[in-house]
Amino acid sequence: MLILPVLLAGGSGTRLWPLSRQDRPKQFLCLDGEHSLLQQAALRVQYHCLLPPLVVCNAEHRFMVAQQLLEVGIDPCAIILEPQSKNTAAAVAIAALWAQQHYPDASLFVTPADHAIANPACLIERLPALAQHSEQALLTFAIEPTRAATEYGYILKGKAAEQATNLFHVQHFKEKPSYALAQQYIEHGNYYWNSGMFMFTSGCFVRELEQHQPQMMAALRKAAHFHRDLDFVRIDADAWQHVPSDSIDYALLEHSEQVLTCPLPLQWADLGSFAQVWQHTEQDHHGNAVIGEAVLQDSHNNLVVTDEHQVVATLGVHDLAVVQSGDTTLVAAKSQLHTMPALLSQVSEQYPQRRLRHRQVFRPWGSYEVLNEGPDFKVKHIMLHAKTRLSLQLHQHRAEHWVVVSGTVLVEIDGQQSQLSAGQSTFIAAGQKHRLSNASNTVARVIEVQSGAYLEEDDIVRFDDDYGR
Repeated sequence: MLILPVLLAGGSGTRLWPLSRQDRPKQFLCLDGEHSLLQQAALRVQYHCLLPPLVVCNAEHRFMVAQQLLEVGIDPCAIILEPQSKNTAAAVAIAALWAQQHYPDASLFVTPADHAIANPACLIERLPALAQHSEQALLTFAIEPTRAATEYGYILKGKAAEQATNLFHVQHFKEKPSYALAQQYIEHGNYYWNSGMFMFTSGCFVRELEQHQPQMMAALRKAAHFHRDLDFVRIDADAWQHVPSDSIDYALLEHSEQVLTCPLPLQWADLGSFAQVWQHTEQDHHGNAVIGEAVLQDSHNNLVVTDEHQVVATLGVHDLAVVQSGDTTLVAAKSQLHTMPALLSQVSEQYPQRRLRHRQVFRPWGSYEVLNEGPDFKVKHIMLHAKTRLSLQLHQHRAEHWVVVSGTVLVEIDGQQSQLSAGQSTFIAAGQKHRLSNASNTVARVIEVQSGAYLEEDDIVRFDDDYGR
């Protein structure tokens, strides 16, 4: 049986702020090695009997998804765009409806794109044998717990399923428990962490969701009018607004009688909080975990995370999370990380843009980072990928000065073209049509200095764009 991996890449990762923000949530971050969590998830399913992955993500992140997959040499079978997040039940359902049209006989292996798994072969190599059971049952993957975790949901394993090896009926799904209750679960022996990974055929899933959530399924069918947009698959945005938002656990698994679980000894973490990141990351002999560059003296049991080219130094501190990301630094007692939502509410009121946006902004052609800004100026560092170009555009209220730092670019201003190399520059007045292109095979870097009374990103008129914006 064919197996179609489905990567759910629409998570928000709010508890990992300021690293994870709305414009670049945790699945796009490198929290567990040189690759992002999305890239790791995609690489995990590069197995000889699996189809190329199907990715479901927020439309805002589409170019970032495509670029990160390109960087690791993965060509997905499709990238489905959600106009807005509707939680996991809707994301899985829209993937299942797409699969019914393109791979109706395939078994879907559904996995979040923001987890870390140290021994993935333990899971992936079992998928072909499990696929035969996915036509009549919703298979979940349960993780053998290694500690009394309060941040995970639990599955209570029931009796063994007939004519199946290492498959069991699910007696109960349990939400995140208190520490005392989690300890009882560990002592009981039949409780497992709920991994959020599943396997079933599209027909089985749609049939079960239709039975238990008929209104949701009706709304999803209206939204499932798929059409191509460049390298992406869009759905009916107006109909999607009426799809209820619910998790797959609440919407379906807690109601269906066709749920089986497969316990696995996976070295797994969902990295949903800085406490989990600290537990998962290798620690020094003082219990400090560092991602990035740091100097620590007389410091114990800390998590320190820094951006590239940044250094954090600590002296005489203990049990802290120190997270530096672009324009924002978080310093928190690890014991208080569970209260992050209250802090984020306050940040949203006082600094809404820093709550939502990084200084580095990704675009389909590359990225830019705001280096400095004031009332009437802004300085950006532009990274332009090889063989890409910006849209042909103009700005009504600002002028721009471009200085090439590295590479060779082609500049078009009011129909006149010129080639600029490192050290050369040009000026674009307000109202002039202009475009920046990189025809070379290497990344080009440009410093852009904006000046004018209004410098927001919505001051742009596009005349031609390779990305349909």
